[in-house]
Amino acid sequence: MYAMSIERVTIESDYSLEGLMRRKSSRAGAVICHPHPLYGGDMHNSVVEAIEKGFSGQGYSTLTFNFRGVGRSKGEYDEGEGEVSDALAALNFLKDHLDDKAHIMLAGYSFGAWIISRAAMKAETFEGLFLVSFPFVVYKSDYMKKFDKKMYFVGGTDDDIAPLDDLLGLYRELTITEKYLKVITTTHFYPGKEGEITDFIKENVLPQK
Repeated sequence: MYAMSIERVTIESDYSLEGLMRRKSSRAGAVICHPHPLYGGDMHNSVVEAIEKGFSGQGYSTLTFNFRGVGRSKGEYDEGEGEVSDALAALNFLKDHLDDKAHIMLAGYSFGAWIISRAAMKAETFEGLFLVSFPFVVYKSDYMKKFDKKMYFVGGTDDDIAPLDDLLGLYRELTITEKYLKVITTTHFYPGKEGEITDFIKENVLPQK
């Protein structure tokens, strides 16, 4: 069991990326991706922090980071292509700090949910996906119907970027046995409702030591 600590880290993708890692356990970890860089998204977003709080509260080591061109991360926005490489680099960085058979969750909010779900198609080892407000009005989601890992979804009743009807439609079509859904009365930005995301994780993600 690690002592709880938060440290600034540098992740090497095509560019050097800044990140924050909280060490809790060598047996479990979560990579968390932030919302759209062109609309102010970064790793300090309140929803990202709520996700991180939930997983760290369950004993997961967590890694949040800024995509290329955000904050102190080098490079520039790459319309989602380079950002997938960034997410995979973050995953590899986290894996290097965990046991070989560690439980790894891939998480993201909005644009970050799209990125991490695409990275998941190229990732070899992970336990599941945790997606908050996947932006259905902007990006396709059909490829996720083929996933065979456990999946967690969070959506807002009044989300015009991630419409609830689209979320429910995808959720119904998933054939996996382990799927979880939390619907929150809120908009895309979860003002004052971030704690419900944290609670959803604590209620449905098994604690790790």
